[in-house]
Amino acid sequence: MAPLSQQVVDDSDECADPHQGSLSAPTSLDPSIICPEKYIVDCNLQNESENNSSMESLGPYRSTFSSTRRWFILLIVALQGFLGPLSSSIYVGLKFNMSSVYGSYKPMMWAALSERYGRRFVYIGATFIYVGSTVGCALSSNIGLFVAMRALQAVGASAAQAVGAGTVSDLFMVHERGNAMGLFFLGPLVGPVVGPIAGGYISEYLGWNYIFWFLSIMGAFILILLVFFLPETSPIIIKKRVEAKQRLSESQSTTEYKSPPHEQLMTTFMRPFRFLCKPVVLLVSLPYALAYGFMYFMISSLPHQLAYKYGFSSSQIGLAYLANGLGNVVGAVGSGKYADWLLKKLDTKQQERTPEARLSPMWLGISLLVVGELVYGWCVSKTIHIGVVLTGLFIFGLGVGVVQTPSNLYLVDAYQEYSASVISASNLLRCTMAACTPLLAPTILRSIGSGWAMTILASLTLMSTGCVFSVSRWGENMRYKYAKDHS
Repeated sequence: MAPLSQQVVDDSDECADPHQGSLSAPTSLDPSIICPEKYIVDCNLQNESENNSSMESLGPYRSTFSSTRRWFILLIVALQGFLGPLSSSIYVGLKFNMSSVYGSYKPMMWAALSERYGRRFVYIGATFIYVGSTVGCALSSNIGLFVAMRALQAVGASAAQAVGAGTVSDLFMVHERGNAMGLFFLGPLVGPVVGPIAGGYISEYLGWNYIFWFLSIMGAFILILLVFFLPETSPIIIKKRVEAKQRLSESQSTTEYKSPPHEQLMTTFMRPFRFLCKPVVLLVSLPYALAYGFMYFMISSLPHQLAYKYGFSSSQIGLAYLANGLGNVVGAVGSGKYADWLLKKLDTKQQERTPEARLSPMWLGISLLVVGELVYGWCVSKTIHIGVVLTGLFIFGLGVGVVQTPSNLYLVDAYQEYSASVISASNLLRCTMAACTPLLAPTILRSIGSGWAMTILASLTLMSTGCVFSVSRWGENMRYKYAKDHS
């Protein structure tokens, strides 16, 4: 067996030729081969055998899981990822937007920590913070303490939003990743829909503080699952631990392989911010960020629209959210399955597979977004039958689901080794949009009405096709050019 130092590149060596394939580790640590220039790894997925060999070079641990075990691990991680969107929307108002703001920045911290200390450490630590702060919310006796606990709750709930993408990359091969990613990212889509429904009924029949007791119980259950059933999945972390044991057994220093702690820590924490400076990351993330922000625009204004225009009660309004949620589920799962099918089709035709091949479903998704926005906006404005309004909500939700899966898959495939960091950078845009649009919704709707407001949103959505076209056409060149220009 070759020494582990020949199988994995240290975190500080964040470079490889982007035209060499998907994170395939060289067999020699010759610096002129591994790191001709200092830049972050760009991953071009050329064929399945290259990807398999690269995953094996990062560690055989992933291959020891059965299919059932891998999906069970994904379920646990997805439940943790569901906590954030659920908690931010189950108790609406000022705290709704505050949680979105905190949730946009904290995944960047968790992503960096996961690449330094491992996924399991981050999941357990974040969920422990979540449970403690949620209990604090339930017991709060004044608004100051409540706001502080809500902010801390957002910190704990945000871990899986970034680290989960890394876990999916750890567990699943490229041709399985679309389906897995679609199922995992149901949390951010379904949470904002389920939250208001659950929160409304709990608050009405039990009281507002029982909302947080419910969340505490749910968080504690997830924490138990994480502690007893979640192993470490990061191949790089496992390799380092095995390497340390081997060095120890050979009576060598266990710190020889580590970079200086301060330098490595700074490099790790700055990595998500560096990803934000990459044009290709911004272009791929923007259509999903717009779709997610516009979804919050619609669902935050939905209670007023349905109550004022259609005379709906609180319970009827809650059920209306299900139209959007159902569309989210169908879109996310369907686009994930389609993404995997598309890669298999390319293999059959023996065509080259690049991350840009993941983006084709986004054209359909953006088209559905535009149709859904226009149908919903003008039907509400003209008080057309509620069935048509709900159909517009469903079509819009379908579009959001279809757009989010290829966007996230592209980032994970293109930057596989640092997938947690790049997804956290994308989350910053998504959650910032989700925090801002509900604040603007009342003023815009009051000024120009729902019809013209949604027409403006539809126009902005349509313009985001330029981002998809740019990355589809020049994405590979942009990734390579950025890497060389910022070495």
